[in-house]
Amino acid sequence: MNINKIAYSAFIAFVASLATLVSVSALSSSERDAADDDALDPITLDELAEHDGAESCWKAIHGRVYDITDYVPDHPTDEEVILEWCGREATEGWDNKRPGVPHSARAEAMLEEYLIGRLVDEEGDTMVPEAAAPEAGEDEAERLSPAEDERLHRALLGLPLDGRYRGVFGDGGEMQVNVQFDLRDGRLSNISYRHLAYRGDDYRRLDEDDDLYPVWVQHQQLAEALEGQPLTAIFALYEPERLAEDIDGFSGATLRGNKVHSAFRDALNRGVYSWP
Repeated sequence: MNINKIAYSAFIAFVASLATLVSVSALSSSERDAADDDALDPITLDELAEHDGAESCWKAIHGRVYDITDYVPDHPTDEEVILEWCGREATEGWDNKRPGVPHSARAEAMLEEYLIGRLVDEEGDTMVPEAAAPEAGEDEAERLSPAEDERLHRALLGLPLDGRYRGVFGDGGEMQVNVQFDLRDGRLSNISYRHLAYRGDDYRRLDEDDDLYPVWVQHQQLAEALEGQPLTAIFALYEPERLAEDIDGFSGATLRGNKVHSAFRDALNRGVYSWP
């Protein structure tokens, strides 16, 4: 019996020592990371924004800045997916590879190979994005049960959830359409183009007297026609002449509604970009 007690006491002492070692190691690691960050080159949001394409792609994640230019061609998804985050604060995208699912520990280890600096504000202080705060008054007791949670019901049934969506269409390594929209109770709203270009022409930046400006107007008409419509209305984009006027002789082929449709479908495949 005494031998068992001695063995048990020794085991408890070992576990306590191990826990202390882990705690000290974690604390030292945290302090070391903070010290390492102070030694990194400071990079402002304006400097970050200058590197927003495949030729030079920087992005900020959790206060650190990474130059992932060399990695872009090796990214497992379409190039347009990763280019969307170039030149900007990208923590939200990193922490939500899929809604609520962050990138893996292996991906984090790879990311550190591209570390070049820390994100700072105008005063030179390190910028770290704040975690989303729970809504006022929300606590465990107020959370919906599985029987009442409509978001859970829609997910289990494979129905699109309410939220904000973003999707792209690209061809030949060129992002041509990047669309954003909100979905509420199965209806579309706040539809906009974050990018719209073809063969080097950025339609969103054209002057009204430009020959291609009517194409931009047509795409705006598509978005306006879909506002407030059920999600299934995106299939009308296969026949864009039903949604937009033929301005100055520009044909439905010029409008390329199928590319806009593909961007919508890409957004749905990616899942919710941000919650309502």
